[in-house]
Amino acid sequence: MNCWEHLECPVQIYKTCPAYPDKGLDCWKVTGTKCDKGRHVTKSVAEKIAHCRTCDFYEQYAHKF
Repeated sequence: MNCWEHLECPVQIYKTCPAYPDKGLDCWKVTGTKCDKGRHVTKSVAEKIAHCRTCDFYEQYAHKF
């Protein structure tokens, strides 16, 4: 499952996200992602790490691969 599917992101958001189309399971490794259905765009690695630690998708799927 890709992050945008799990988080139910609108098409217009996930198709412009840097994680789309090949990093849906590795979104936590990509800065500039449009998390929270586009409400949160990570700007740095430190911000990305902090945000992903609170993410349901990361907890359930991403960090296990």
